[in-house]
Amino acid sequence: MGATDTAGDAIASASPQITRLTREQSKANTRERLLAAARSAFASGGFNGTSVDEIASRAGFSTGALYSNFDGKEDLFLVLMEREIDEHAREIAEAVRERASVAERATGGARQWMTMIERESELLLLFTEFWAYGVRDADVRPKVAARFAQIRRLLTKLIEEGVREFELELALPAEQLAITVDALADGIARQRLADPSAVPDELMGNVLSLLFAAATRPADA
Repeated sequence: MGATDTAGDAIASASPQITRLTREQSKANTRERLLAAARSAFASGGFNGTSVDEIASRAGFSTGALYSNFDGKEDLFLVLMEREIDEHAREIAEAVRERASVAERATGGARQWMTMIERESELLLLFTEFWAYGVRDADVRPKVAARFAQIRRLLTKLIEEGVREFELELALPAEQLAITVDALADGIARQRLADPSAVPDELMGNVLSLLFAAATRPADA
């Protein structure tokens, strides 16, 4: 009887934990489906043209499910933006590191960025909508700017790592070079999306290689 009681107690004590994990997994699944639905909806309809009802419907939930996971449409939008930036920044970093020269790092990063655009054309539309949303609304602009600053910080870090590793000096601050690289990436990607035949596959890599060749020199011994 004592053994039976002990086993029963063990099962009873384990049950709340199992239930809690199941609820957490269910909540995480709901959140992921809402983010995936929002990604597609915002890319096609923009922030102002997309309703909470549409996002919830695309995900297969009620609006109550959305509001139980996010504070509202703006919160969902900003969370999505941060996740997209983090995910694609990691891809760029992996493509750039462990390359044998600054030129190879430039072409590797450029190739990865253009591959992402080809693979997911809505990605560029989504980033453009993030930018437009922040520019239009002065109250939201600092939040959007802070998320885009994530990209510039990553680029700055990669540039500084390359300068140290290859014993180079920069002709301008790494932060300013990062802004230039970011602007080139956005502009060339937009041109490629609008008119693919006008933008050669290797264009961005070639331009970045020329940029870094002009912006770097061997460090003084």
